[in-house]
Amino acid sequence: MRIQRTAAAVTLTAAAAIALSGCGNESGSAPHTGTDDHVAINPLSPQEIDADQTATTAMQMILSWQPAVDASKGDALVRAKPWLGGDLLAAAEDGKSVSIRPDRDWQQWAASKDALTANCVRSDTTPAAPAGMRTVVIDVTCRQSVLHATGQSTPRTPETWRTTVTRTDDGWRLTDYRFQQ
Repeated sequence: MRIQRTAAAVTLTAAAAIALSGCGNESGSAPHTGTDDHVAINPLSPQEIDADQTATTAMQMILSWQPAVDASKGDALVRAKPWLGGDLLAAAEDGKSVSIRPDRDWQQWAASKDALTANCVRSDTTPAAPAGMRTVVIDVTCRQSVLHATGQSTPRTPETWRTTVTRTDDGWRLTDYRFQQ
């Protein structure tokens, strides 16, 4: 009986040693633990992206709002400044409020400390452009989500925007956008 207990103890000790040996890493430091923290992902550099990426990145910035801290939707335009050109860039630099469709829920979102984030993709309705064009029209479909302070989110109906993107010496820039009905 004593031999069986000794054998069982040795077996358990060996199993524990094998299990624990896989818990560390080669440097001997603590193992990496994951996180579910939300972190901001830096958008692509405007000098390194193509016309489609410029249109989608700029519109994502323009349609992502923080009603609790933004004075208006125009603050999002200022955040999109690196991807803007022409009159849009001038408006963002001058601090002028560019006409963005008013939203009846703005005050409610501000009071609730909700934020809105947008995810945009190139739309199939984008007109074909000849190769080598310096100005192109790109339709983007954007879906905003309301991120509630409670941790829940509410997706909004997708919307299509017709954008104009112009090639500059420093990369592509969004120069105009219009809501498509």
